[in-house]
Amino acid sequence: MSIQQSLPKYLQISELLIRDIAAGRLEDGARLPTERDLAAQLSTSVGTLRKALSELERQGLVVRVQGSGNYIRSKSEVNSIYSFFRVELLEGGGLPRAEVLDVSKQPKPTEFPYFGSNNDGFRIRRMRYL
Repeated sequence: MSIQQSLPKYLQISELLIRDIAAGRLEDGARLPTERDLAAQLSTSVGTLRKALSELERQGLVVRVQGSGNYIRSKSEVNSIYSFFRVELLEGGGLPRAEVLDVSKQPKPTEFPYFGSNNDGFRIRRMRYL
């Protein structure tokens, strides 16, 4: 099971919409399809979609207007986070991912005497990729 698959469905939908915003497929001010239509497009329930939209609203990426609909409100920070990966996003790629290769317990380096109360630390090797 991948990290993406282990996320709750509403967060997966939120991430999908964030990628579309970052890639420019959803422009600032654009009105999203109705919740019923968007839920059908994403093969999910309206309740799950509403939870995803609430998450995007919390992040400041969607404005919800009762009786009118949901609108994209892009933030420059989102675009800058993904600007390095813009070509990949435009071609339908995913988010940057990381795979943990190894975790090993090691003594805490002496240059960090006040970093936690434990005398041990952990070395984590990971591979990051698109």
